Amino acid sequence: MPSRSLNVLIVGAGIGGLQAALALATDGHQITVFESAKAFENGGAGIRVPPSSSKLSRAWGVDFSQVKKEVSRGNRFIDWKGKHLLDVPLDDVQDCYGSPYYFIHRADLVDLLVKTAEQKPNITIRLNSRVVSYNFEEPSFELGSGELVSGDVIIVADGIKSSVRDIINGRPLAPQDTGDVAYRILVPAQPLLDDPEMAHLIKSPWAVHWMGPEGHAVGYPLQEGEMYNIIIDVTHASDLDDPISNDEQIWKSARSNAELVERFKDWYPEVRRLCAMTGDYLKWKLADFDQLDNWVHPSGKAALFGDACRPMMPYMAQGAAQATEDAATLAAALRHCDTIPEALKTYEAQRKPRTTYIARNTRVLQDWLHVYDGPARDRRDEMMRSDNENNPIFWGCSERKDWLFGHDASQIHEEIRVPNLPPRPSKEASVYRMANL
Repeated sequence: MPSRSLNVLIVGAGIGGLQAALALATDGHQITVFESAKAFENGGAGIRVPPSSSKLSRAWGVDFSQVKKEVSRGNRFIDWKGKHLLDVPLDDVQDCYGSPYYFIHRADLVDLLVKTAEQKPNITIRLNSRVVSYNFEEPSFELGSGELVSGDVIIVADGIKSSVRDIINGRPLAPQDTGDVAYRILVPAQPLLDDPEMAHLIKSPWAVHWMGPEGHAVGYPLQEGEMYNIIIDVTHASDLDDPISNDEQIWKSARSNAELVERFKDWYPEVRRLCAMTGDYLKWKLADFDQLDNWVHPSGKAALFGDACRPMMPYMAQGAAQATEDAATLAAALRHCDTIPEALKTYEAQRKPRTTYIARNTRVLQDWLHVYDGPARDRRDEMMRSDNENNPIFWGCSERKDWLFGHDASQIHEEIRVPNLPPRPSKEASVYRMANL
């Protein structure tokens, strides 16, 4: 790439947009981030930051010592009756992959990224700045205020409901319902610490997965043991709450946890107690979409980024992590290539195979986590005992775990290799009855 500093316009100040700003600013480019919201939200729940992304963030000046967090001990899998099925320890990730695996509150992470960006003289963040129209040939866009903004390249990081994804892709591709509803819950840690049978959930920071028919729950501590983060995902058919539309994202109040208590009344006591503790929570339908044809506009001056081009379900805790990798690869491509169009196509070519593979694995996990008791569940439990590519739990295969956590997205790779996918349950055993991706 020519040595001149580029004027980069980033639309969207979520985790992906902020990480892209930090990565590109580290290379000396002038970055302006445009966010439609008037302020950064301070809500949300937990987020997992694996070593492949925490290593990148640290290289861009993100100081994780400034935020309350937990260091993950690993992923633990338990069935809905309390039978321990698998531990995947992650105590060695610092030595193996060069950086820790963190549990962080999403708002704390966003705040840390914003503060880091504000310390960079070549990053400007503009809130209350909604983009209403684009001219990708220039490239430029118009804000709701009427202001025209132009630059050398536009990075569109405006999320799964991106306003221009269809334009850049070249054909319409709407988000598709995955069949699941997600609950995101935070509860105070003290009641858990006061319960001798629950205190280990706080004191020993594992990401615990309780798996059962048509649903599963995941829990891990946050903010140095002050809070406990709970993620519950259930099928539409087994959700006892009022249905929500595909576009709806709603907060539910403490008075309305009855459907969770009833839904999990026969599950292991740990899950029942967590449901009973539930107060406010965020709930929405999980959506993704098939792989786009194009991430880069034909002009070669604009590209989609993060959830705008490759959203994935949360079952591998890789959404934000992959956005961080996107940022690193975009910066590397701009260093590596002679022109902006070439760099953007290189970014797309490097990221598509990896993110597509991860998204497909979220569907594999969705199927296996939610099977009914019976032959398919027995097969799953048997395969979970072996460290090979047939293990349906992604991290239960060391080859896949190394591939995921050991990847260096800051380099341009001649070939993006992906491991074999784990097997799927039969269509007859799947609770979704949908075509395999």
